[in-house]
Amino acid sequence: MTSPEVTPPPAPRKQTRKRYAAASATLGAVLAAAGLYFVVSKIVRGWSDYGDTIRHARWGWIVLGLLLAFLGMATLGQVWRSVLASLGARVSRRNIFIWYQLGNLGKYVPGGIFQVLGRGELATRGGVTRSVAYNSVALSMGATYVCGALVSAVLLPFALLEHGSIRSSWWVFLIIPLGLACLRPGLLDRVFRLAEKAFGGSEDRQVPSWTQSVRLVSLHTPGWLLNGLACYVVTLTFDPSPRFFTIVFAGIVSWVAGFVVIFAPSGLGVREAMFVAITQASLGGSTAATVAIISRLVFVAGDALGATIAAMLRLRYRRGLDRAARHHGRPTSA
Repeated sequence: MTSPEVTPPPAPRKQTRKRYAAASATLGAVLAAAGLYFVVSKIVRGWSDYGDTIRHARWGWIVLGLLLAFLGMATLGQVWRSVLASLGARVSRRNIFIWYQLGNLGKYVPGGIFQVLGRGELATRGGVTRSVAYNSVALSMGATYVCGALVSAVLLPFALLEHGSIRSSWWVFLIIPLGLACLRPGLLDRVFRLAEKAFGGSEDRQVPSWTQSVRLVSLHTPGWLLNGLACYVVTLTFDPSPRFFTIVFAGIVSWVAGFVVIFAPSGLGVREAMFVAITQASLGGSTAATVAIISRLVFVAGDALGATIAAMLRLRYRRGLDRAARHHGRPTSA
């Protein structure tokens, strides 16, 4: 007599991941709601000014802001190619653009892990070994955040001269010593081991030197400056003479804060609340809140534009491969 089949219980790791996903989604929703409530309340309290702000907006600046937002993210994405090279993988700029732009959409899902999964899986399917793919994403994201904090620190004195408020953003600068310390080869090797344990991969890993890692951090500077400039250009839509360094500083440091609070999807609510807290003294509460929300929409549109271009490039590349396969599969004529 055969015993009935018994379905094995789910693996503990799978159960843990499900609990993490549920908890992160809940916490992300709470944080996003709290941050958006803060921003929307600013608009409601200054409704009369808000109406004037919209009526007198110069919407042409939004087009330039969208272009800068797209270029900023694309520039940050291309540094990933240098990160992969430091780990021994050579990848074309086209593939990096496609993988980054499509995988980058994972940041809009609560939990922070989905951006890692998106980029890591696309790189793995593109021929990069699993361990190198996921280790590169971990190093790339860490270097991005550290550079954003460093650029913000350089801009800080200029923002203070313009009487920008930093009371809500000081904690972001703690990322700098912590991040630079984690880039030490010994600690970075431990980070890579954790990534391999979570996502799979071999023990055959390459760890860049601390000098190499610091150089990778610095390569993100142009992308961050473009993102900050995009925020300034969006501000020009609603204020003809905003304080340049305050707005650029607020745009970058609030973005980094949104990255750090990984439970909020793409820093939703967190980024807007910090931007308003830093700029409301110079812009006014209603204008600052308006800029924060419109900037969010501009960067979402920039990500959508990047993903659309990436999808078109990917489709064109696959069609080219199919045509080449059909051509080589034909019998050679006499």
